[in-house]
Amino acid sequence: MIVFEISEVNKMSHTHLLITIFRAYILDENRLFLTHFFNLRQLIKTDSTIMMPECAILWLDTNSSDPNSSFRIKLGDVITFTAVNDCIQYIHEHPNQSVYLIVSGSFAKQVVPEIYESSNLVQIFLFCGSVASYSEWGMDYCDKLMIFDHGDDLLERLWNDLESHLRQQALLYMQYAEKYKQRALEFKQPPCG
Repeated sequence: MIVFEISEVNKMSHTHLLITIFRAYILDENRLFLTHFFNLRQLIKTDSTIMMPECAILWLDTNSSDPNSSFRIKLGDVITFTAVNDCIQYIHEHPNQSVYLIVSGSFAKQVVPEIYESSNLVQIFLFCGSVASYSEWGMDYCDKLMIFDHGDDLLERLWNDLESHLRQQALLYMQYAEKYKQRALEFKQPPCG
């Protein structure tokens, strides 16, 4: 696992930091690194050229506020909601975040129609007691909705989706890094003497 101190991060150039993150991500297959990546992202000052991806995992459930919930412990760093309107408002007020929403069956039919068309909504993970109870209703939302009745299956899919998203972002940043490297070479001065 790679750990940066705040003072260290602020001194790094964007390109160096992005390359460091990319290399660290490839070398560390530990799922917990995703959490550290998201926390590290918050420390980076952005400019108009390069912006770190804003990703958020939201959990809407009456039990989401319980810090001792076994699912919450496995999920780790997550933004929790116990009220549908608060969750909807958050999604609409953060259009630059890629949102992964975990929602309980009891809230799904209220929240999904309200947020489904949001461009920042990447995936909805419906966590319920019975997949069959929601399968017909879920057909209208099948391109963004997956239904799970086992927490570990949901978490495996969530981590795999996040991994894929971050690898795509890493490739994009590597392209930026190469572009800036080439630009730097244009200005390289011959050695004196």
